[in-house]
Order: sequence, then C-alpha cells, then structure tokens
Amino acid sequence: MTERALVGIIANPASGKDIRRLVAHGSTFDNNEKINIVRRVLLGLAAAGVNEVAYLPDNYGIVERAAATVAPRLDLTPLSMAVVGHASDSTEAAQRLRDLDAAAIITLGGDGTNRVVAKGCGDVPLLPLSTGTNNVFPRMVEGTLAGLAAGLVATGIARNTHGLPRVIRRAPRLEVQIDGLAADSALIDVVSSGQSWIGARALWEPSHLREIVLSRISASVIGIASLGGALFPQSCDGCAGAWIAVGDTATSTRVATIPIAPGLIRDVPIADAGLLEHGAAVTLHGGPYTLALDGEREIEIRNPATQVSVHLNSRGPRVIDVAAALAAGAAAGAFVTAGGHQANQAGA
Repeated sequence: MTERALVGIIANPASGKDIRRLVAHGSTFDNNEKINIVRRVLLGLAAAGVNEVAYLPDNYGIVERAAATVAPRLDLTPLSMAVVGHASDSTEAAQRLRDLDAAAIITLGGDGTNRVVAKGCGDVPLLPLSTGTNNVFPRMVEGTLAGLAAGLVATGIARNTHGLPRVIRRAPRLEVQIDGLAADSALIDVVSSGQSWIGARALWEPSHLREIVLSRISASVIGIASLGGALFPQSCDGCAGAWIAVGDTATSTRVATIPIAPGLIRDVPIADAGLLEHGAAVTLHGGPYTLALDGEREIEIRNPATQVSVHLNSRGPRVIDVAAALAAGAAAGAFVTAGGHQANQAGA
C-alpha cells in the first residue's frame, strides 16, 4: 500500500442540464443529487484507505456540502485555481491533479465533461460517473462502489493481476485535425452537421447529421454512437471504430432505427458506412458545417476548402473498471480480516 494516496474529484455543476431535457426525456441530475453521490464517494474512499482528496472548487460547493454531514476521515483540499464557469475549468483541474501526482480522478458528468478532463489528465486513470446527458464514456455506478474502487487503485491494493480482469484499461480517442494541425479531440464521436452555427450545441435530429466518426462500437449505448452497434453488430466491443455517412430518405438503401436521445427513437438514413481500425483516419467532406464533439457542436467550418480529418487513436485516457478493481481488492484480502477467535487460535 502507498503511504500517500491522493484522489481527485471533478464534479461538473453544469452537467445533465442541456436542451435535450426539453426535446427528449432525459433525467435531470441536479446539484443536490451530485452532492449525494459525492458524499458516498468520499465514504468509499475513506474506507479504502485514501487519506487525501483534492477537488475542483465550484460556486455550488458540491464537495464541501457532501463532506459537511459525514465528516469523512480525509484531508479535503480545493485546487488553487480560479473558476470561470467554463469547460476549461475541468481541463485545468485535471492538469493540476496530474501535476500533484494524483493516483486517480473521479469525474461526475457526461461525455462532454470527460472529454475536457481527458485533455488535461495525462495518464492519471479516470473513474467516470454518469451525471450527464450523453453517457457512453461514463457509466451508472453507485457512488460507494466507485469510491471503494478508486481508493483501492490509489492505495495500490487493486492492480492488474494475472487471471483477473484488467483493473485499468486504455480507452480510444478521436483526434481532430484542421488543415493538418491538431484542433481538438473527442472520446466517443465526431459529427459534422449541416447546421452552420453552434447554437444550442446539442444534436438530436437525423436531418442535421452529415458524417459521423465513432471511436468504438457498442450495442448498449444511447445517442448518435448507437449507430455503430446497429450497423456493425459483429464488431461490438471489438478494437474498431466506424465512419458513417448520413443520406436522405429518398435515396438511401438502409435506415437505422436508434435511440438518438433518452426516450427519442429516430430513423437515420444511411448513405455509406465502414469500420475504422485504430491508427486510421478519415477526411470529412467539405464545409460549411459545424463539428460536434461528443454530442455538442463546438467548431464552425466556414470555408469549403478547409480540410478536416479525424484520427482514431487507441491511446486515449486510462479508465478504472469498477468491477475489476473490487474483484482485485477482494483477491488481495482488502475486505476480510481475521476475527479475534481465529487470531487467538492461530496464536496458540
């Protein structure tokens, strides 16, 4: 076990509140629920032997309020940084936690939150908890279990062991280049949209979609990324992504019916599609269009001559598998101690 076990917490107070709550049927994770989740995370961390937690400060005081009612046995420290209420806060927090040699970072948010955290965390492993709208990268995990799992990794008790599932795995990343220069990245999908302005950012109408690049293929995700599982069921959970061109209803030979948002099932006409291996890249067709990264429009491409390429990189952020970490902790004896009767017998 390590003597110093520092875990970071980045809880995005803005996650889970975008326009898809109005146009679809998504759940709302208000900040009070995030406080409840963080409270359970802190108790799990303390039980696993973590002694330090550094966190992103926010105007709502999510971590402070979570700790106030349970007083966990932890040294809680806000990161020394200015908070401006922008996504850059999460990136800066991740960078600072990396510089502090944090052993793990727990995030509360959706794909968008984790995208900006991954831009700053380096090789610090993430444990992403789902409190956003698009939740392909983060998963629904009970906060107590998340805290225990991150704590077991941070203290060195849970580690990759032969014969057990991998505790930490490497997730893929999509890297966007504009005219040959690195521009941004995404964890799940990069989508070009016929809408020429960023506007409300979110995408939920098939008619707005042009081309889609996916970092992975899964049968059990929601959002635009669900197209991968619908079109390539034989490649689900394999080492490949996909490129998909959206057509129109009149000329397309295939239509995929997908849950494009919570409770919102839509038909997407498919003009063309293919698998994308790790290390490969695709060049998108000419603009003007907007580029959405992990479900939110972020970049406006005005010039039709601008060349945009998307590269599938297998070396994205490292991610903690909660079930594997708990299994490794159990195998290491983290949850069982000898009782007094047995200990006396052994001593005799």
